[in-house]
Amino acid sequence: MLLLSPPSPGFGAFICSNRRNALLLAGAIVVAVMKMVIFKHFFPYMDFTSDTGSYMETALQNRNYNLWPVGYSKFLWLFHQFSRSETMLVVVQFALLEVSAFFFYFSVCYIFKPQSYFRYGFYVFLLINPLFPFLGNYFISDALFLSLGLTWITLLLWMLHTPATWLLVLHGILLGYAFTVRYNAMFYPLVALIPILLSAYRPWQKLAAILLPVLLIVSFVIFTRQKTEEHSGVKIFSAFSGWQIMNNAMYMMQYMPLDSGGVPAQLATMHKAVYHYITAMKKLPRRIAVSDGSYFMWDMNGPQKGMLREYVQAHKDKDIYAGWSAVAPLCSEYGNYMIRKYPRNFIRYYLLGNAKLYLLPELEVLGGYNRPVINLVNKDVATFFKDGDKPKPEGKYNDLQSTLMSLFPSLIVICHLLFLEETIRYLIKKGTRKTSRRFNIALLLCWVFIVLNFAFSVFAAPIVLRYQVLLIVLLLGYTLLLTEITDAPLTSREEMEAEEEPLMLGI
Repeated sequence: MLLLSPPSPGFGAFICSNRRNALLLAGAIVVAVMKMVIFKHFFPYMDFTSDTGSYMETALQNRNYNLWPVGYSKFLWLFHQFSRSETMLVVVQFALLEVSAFFFYFSVCYIFKPQSYFRYGFYVFLLINPLFPFLGNYFISDALFLSLGLTWITLLLWMLHTPATWLLVLHGILLGYAFTVRYNAMFYPLVALIPILLSAYRPWQKLAAILLPVLLIVSFVIFTRQKTEEHSGVKIFSAFSGWQIMNNAMYMMQYMPLDSGGVPAQLATMHKAVYHYITAMKKLPRRIAVSDGSYFMWDMNGPQKGMLREYVQAHKDKDIYAGWSAVAPLCSEYGNYMIRKYPRNFIRYYLLGNAKLYLLPELEVLGGYNRPVINLVNKDVATFFKDGDKPKPEGKYNDLQSTLMSLFPSLIVICHLLFLEETIRYLIKKGTRKTSRRFNIALLLCWVFIVLNFAFSVFAAPIVLRYQVLLIVLLLGYTLLLTEITDAPLTSREEMEAEEEPLMLGI
């Protein structure tokens, strides 16, 4: 049953002074320690991906530009000032995930008072969830970005519950930093509009809450463009995005009749290279599937890498990043031109395929231990980690990892279906009358996140399992909450009105 009476005066007291909550917290800490010890016994070495070398080099040089957002590299730079242990980095990343997840859990318990399904069902999920230790074991930005995402969602709930000025400042700073870690956060300010506009903040506070993260994000974009121009001579924010747009457009070209002309003069050279590349590819027995991700932009025989080689040969004083930046505007213009010219083909051969992947994403790097096959510069690994340059053997438990991870794509489908079913049941059974306005806003917040996350993922990014973990957590948590509310008896209006009173966040 969901009780909607006013919560205890302080969040800290709610956790530490309440015997049940104190035991739940202690259990979470003990299990987290045991989980990490057991995990490192089976998977003793940190795992690398093809992105690791770039993050590592940028962190060691403390650069302000990179193909990927520099926020994670800044985090690594800070970590490197204190430790050169790869195990410690895994522990720190895993701890961030656990702390943010249980901050979300206890905050929901404090604000909405669940007593059964969410309180125990979601708690058990967090205890046994194998995604967190695996994500924490990778030298990529996923663990940090997920922990920021969970904390951001939780802060939005607190802003609904306790409209304090310091919360909106903290929210703005966190959202600004999240964007520097991964550009997926670009749609987060739109999601945040829902709780901010419908909260009890004064109008000037709402305006500040909206403008602060936007100001920080715009400032970062301007700063990055300036630093990229200083290094490469090209004033561009994200070289990677230009390459990605052309990559996405090339999926449809495998199925289209192409000629070697018919494009604007400035795109003629690129189009001719694409024409010869696609013509040769059509002779192969299979087409490249959308599930292959960013295949075209990484293919060494592809037109984009060909342009990059030409640039590097002509500008021997420039590095690879300068080459990526120089080629990116042309890639972006060509990709956008082809998409505008053939929108139906783009929808059919790229967007629809990506939409299917949204529900059943590829395991990608989570499918096994990748470090032995990743070609990194040994001097960077040795500089970042003590003994990091020593060969790391093939994982003994790759089958265990792939088996565990293979369960999650199906879980995403199940969570979507259950969440949709529980939302419909919640509305049919007049669940809006059983809980507060605050919860209904929180539910709307979840739906807006799902819709915008779907749109961004399908249109702008490769879809893989590690990018959808926040979605899994939210869908499961909200489904359990909806089930509990729908099955609860109708609550009196007096209790709901009492629950609507803002309370102090006593920590």
